[in-house]
Amino acid sequence: MSRTRALRERLGAWREAHADAARRSLARRLQAPVMSLISIAVLGFILALPAFLWVLLDNARALSAHVDHEPRVAVYLEAGDPEELKDRARELEQRADVARVTAIPAERALEDYRAGLEDPGLLDWMDENPLPDTLDVVPARSDPDTVGRVEETLAREFPGATLVSDDEWVRQLNALHDLGARILAIVAGLLGLGALLVLALASASELRERREEITIARISGATHRFLRRPSLYGGVYGGLGGGLFAVGLLYLGAALAREPLESAAAAFEIDYALHLPGPGVALGVVLVAVLLGWTGARLGSGHALRDAP
Repeated sequence: MSRTRALRERLGAWREAHADAARRSLARRLQAPVMSLISIAVLGFILALPAFLWVLLDNARALSAHVDHEPRVAVYLEAGDPEELKDRARELEQRADVARVTAIPAERALEDYRAGLEDPGLLDWMDENPLPDTLDVVPARSDPDTVGRVEETLAREFPGATLVSDDEWVRQLNALHDLGARILAIVAGLLGLGALLVLALASASELRERREEITIARISGATHRFLRRPSLYGGVYGGLGGGLFAVGLLYLGAALAREPLESAAAAFEIDYALHLPGPGVALGVVLVAVLLGWTGARLGSGHALRDAP
């Protein structure tokens, strides 16, 4: 029982120490509301920019999905038995990486071509059909890896055939998406590092202003952990405020961009509505802000306390 009671007393003392540090830190920020709001706004602007760029990139990827960009691989074969061509098409459709296959016999291709002419009689001079049998293959997915595997399979199964793929622009689109994601990661990393340094400098400056108070507290036996605790809570408060401010800016920017983006999509006859960031995105921004605030306060307060007399 004595061991349990001692543990409860230690937990109670720990809670009281943290509650006292949280109250003192909040009181300091309320005593200087203008500087606190400026710090929150700076962090909010820094975090809102990469978050808004991510929303635009995510919507660009979703918008591209509304465009018909099914890559196709056309296999041109020598004209032969139409039934055999259909059998080969059914065999290919059994593959997991193939969505569908359309068999187009040479005679049907010629008839379709003749039907599209203003004067079908222009082809009457031909003694034989010059068009090949065709297998129009649509891969199950449009990513470059799947399309590449389908092309390799078709090249093995039809060594004498001519293969024509129209997936190059899909590869270019995916490459642009990857480039955008990489640039966004670099921008977010640089801005996050800048925010971290600013928060660390602010925390260190706050402790230097309390130099006399810290000296007296050390004489009384205060530890670094005790002296640093209010700064850590200050970093959490600032990060929480900055994160909430960044979320507000993010939703405001998305609302302002909604009408122009949907109008641009309508101009290309695409029925598309802007995807607003969900609760998960907002929570992620707030958590990142709190983490930056706490880490910056920890770095800055640790440096200031090491330099303090």
